[in-house]
Amino acid sequence: MKRHILVVDDEEAIRSLFESLFPEGDYDVHTVQDGLEALQLLKEITINVIFLDLKLFGMDGITLCRQIRQTNPVAIIHAMTGWSVLYDLEECRSAGFDDYFVKPLDIDLILSTVQESFKKLDRWRQKSILPSVDPSRSLP
Repeated sequence: MKRHILVVDDEEAIRSLFESLFPEGDYDVHTVQDGLEALQLLKEITINVIFLDLKLFGMDGITLCRQIRQTNPVAIIHAMTGWSVLYDLEECRSAGFDDYFVKPLDIDLILSTVQESFKKLDRWRQKSILPSVDPSRSLP
C-alpha cells in the first residue's frame, strides 16, 4: 500500500529534499507551494501525513492547518518553520499541529517522524476494524 505524504512549502529546496528522502516505490510525496494548492489536492486524495511550512505566501500554515483539521481530524500534521521567533509551539498546538520542526531540518528526525506517523496511522486503522466490546458484558 502506497503511503502518501504532503509537503507544503514555498521553498523549492525543501520540496525537493522531501522528494529525495522517500523512495518512490514506498511513498508518494506530493509537494505544493501554497495553501490553496494543498486544499485542492486534499479534495482529490486522502493524505494523512502532512508537513506545512508556517510562513507561506497567501494563507499561512496556521490557517491551513485549521482548515485541514476541519475535514481530516485524523491527519498527522507537522509544522516547519525557519521563523521560530514568530511562531511558538503553543500556537501551533492550538491550531492542530502534532509536531513542530525548526529549519534547517534534521533529516534523521524527519525520516523517523514519517515512520512513526505511519505506524500510528496503522495502529489507528487496526483499532477501527476490531469488533467493539459491549462494556456491560464481563469477560470470562
